[in-house]
Amino acid sequence: MEKVKKNGFFRKLKNSIFSFDSYQEFATESWKSGILYGLKLVLIVSIILGIAISIVQVTKTVPELFNYIRNDLPDFNYSEGKLEVKNENKVLVDNDSQIIIADTGDSSEEKTNEYKEKINLYSIGVLVTKDKIYAKSPVNNGEIEEMNISDLLQGYGIDSFNKEELVNQINSINMVSLGVSLAFAVFIIAFMMLLTYVILDVIILALLVNIFAMILGVRMKAVACFNIAIHSLTLSLILLLAYQIVLLTIGFEIKYFSIMYRGISYIYAFTALILIRSTLIKQKMELTAIIQKQKEIKENMEKQEEDKKEEENTKENKKDEKKPEKDEKEEKENLGNEANGEV
Repeated sequence: MEKVKKNGFFRKLKNSIFSFDSYQEFATESWKSGILYGLKLVLIVSIILGIAISIVQVTKTVPELFNYIRNDLPDFNYSEGKLEVKNENKVLVDNDSQIIIADTGDSSEEKTNEYKEKINLYSIGVLVTKDKIYAKSPVNNGEIEEMNISDLLQGYGIDSFNKEELVNQINSINMVSLGVSLAFAVFIIAFMMLLTYVILDVIILALLVNIFAMILGVRMKAVACFNIAIHSLTLSLILLLAYQIVLLTIGFEIKYFSIMYRGISYIYAFTALILIRSTLIKQKMELTAIIQKQKEIKENMEKQEEDKKEEENTKENKKDEKKPEKDEKEEKENLGNEANGEV
């Protein structure tokens, strides 16, 4: 069988999910091999996630948002770092998965916290105040991100604008360029976040693998624990990618997904470790049997050698016994000849 270390990335990915027997070979690889595999896995997941989010946003979310701005968004004006929305209704959008609230009055901190609690009930939520934007989305893992409006607009050199100017800007946007820019931005964010999470998960899982290995009586090096941990996260990261895409497209949310995400990786790591232990025990038994067989063969060879030597000694003894008899016979014949007068 071809060794895993000679396999490509996608063969390793497949074996990490479907072949627990491969984990014993993963454990023998170097630090470099495990790190490269983890980086490639995070990179590919981030690229696919960036493309998927970009497609969903450009084909669905962004057009809906633009239509809303054109047709339903109330008049507003931004100047001197303050936003004013000319509408008495504070909730602009409210459906099953998303909510947009705009309250540009002098809202207190208590009022703002009430709005934030409300948008926490939705997959996507936006709260706009006179000087800040609070946004929640699957991209930032459901956390509410706070942004200053002035900071956002200063980067684009915008000091003031109104609805009419915004609609004109929207009509001039190239959707292809927007999609590419969005995909790249999501890729960078997703890669940095996933890399951080994976590093933490690998450290924790490697420590647990080491503890479990000691309980099972299996001696493992740190690099072996690390490689088992990184490969055990393969299916979890793929499921995370699928979950994020489903969440974006249909809004289906799994409440305890983070627990399931880690649980799957733990199951893979511990199952692989148990199989490695079984394989080591089997190999030890086979080695013991081979040693015993070699010992028996050696004993048989020594016995044969002893029998051969004994047989040779017996033949030598028989020859020595026959020689005196022959000499005695010749002596008698010589005496008989002398008695007969023969010389």
